[in-house]
Amino acid sequence: MKFIFALTVVAGAASATLNDTSVSRQLQEAPPSICLLTSYLRGVGTVPKSCARGQERIGAFCYEYCPSGMSRKAFDCHSNCPKANKGYVFEDIGVFCRLKEYDRGAGYPWKFGDAFDDSGMFKRCEAANGGSDKCEKNGLVVYPKCKEGYTAFGCCICRPNPPDCEKLGLGGNVDLSCAKKVIIGKPDLGTCEPDEDLYLGLCYKKCKAGFSAQGLACEANIPSGWVKCDKGAAKTSAMCADIEDNLIDFTAKGPTCDRVVTDEVVPVDPRSLDT
Repeated sequence: MKFIFALTVVAGAASATLNDTSVSRQLQEAPPSICLLTSYLRGVGTVPKSCARGQERIGAFCYEYCPSGMSRKAFDCHSNCPKANKGYVFEDIGVFCRLKEYDRGAGYPWKFGDAFDDSGMFKRCEAANGGSDKCEKNGLVVYPKCKEGYTAFGCCICRPNPPDCEKLGLGGNVDLSCAKKVIIGKPDLGTCEPDEDLYLGLCYKKCKAGFSAQGLACEANIPSGWVKCDKGAAKTSAMCADIEDNLIDFTAKGPTCDRVVTDEVVPVDPRSLDT
């Protein structure tokens, strides 16, 4: 009876030894069959400092450069007004380009010394404006004729003909005005440095080898084909139980998953787990 009891005690001790060293056996494999899952914070994020090619920074955001023929107005791109051409001059009035009228002056009224007709008025006007047929009478005063493409408006103003806004590359026509085309600016957060990742509008350092970004932290990758456990990873789901049962020894002396993934792990001497 004593002999049987002794055998039972020895068998129990042997079984306990086998269970206690299950982590040891897995750790001494090369590569190991279990590993500890670790993580670390990525630090404080910073605002992106760079803009992508073809963009410019305005305040905290990046915007596409305005295309040819347009200029920046705050965050948007507006058509440039056409340059003066053949006597036509456009003035910039906000979101419109307007052809300018011009004033043809006070004219040439009758004055003492003139004949009692309009001949003196015409003579003075034509002498000042390039010869005959360059002047016309409006009311009691003679004025220089409006330039080609312009018509008299009242006594003294010369108005241009309405412009062909579409031909000028502008928008719709309103009297002498053409609406500018406007490209609404689309703000972009910008780009991070090559060694950074963009997350929630801020740049964070890329995770080191063997780790992947998980929000504000870097978490160790698990080896390909392995099973993720609560505190680590294992080649099979059954091995996860060994990690839970021997968590204290494992976290103290087990290899981390990132080292297994990057082939930097040195197999643990199982005898060290017994100290």
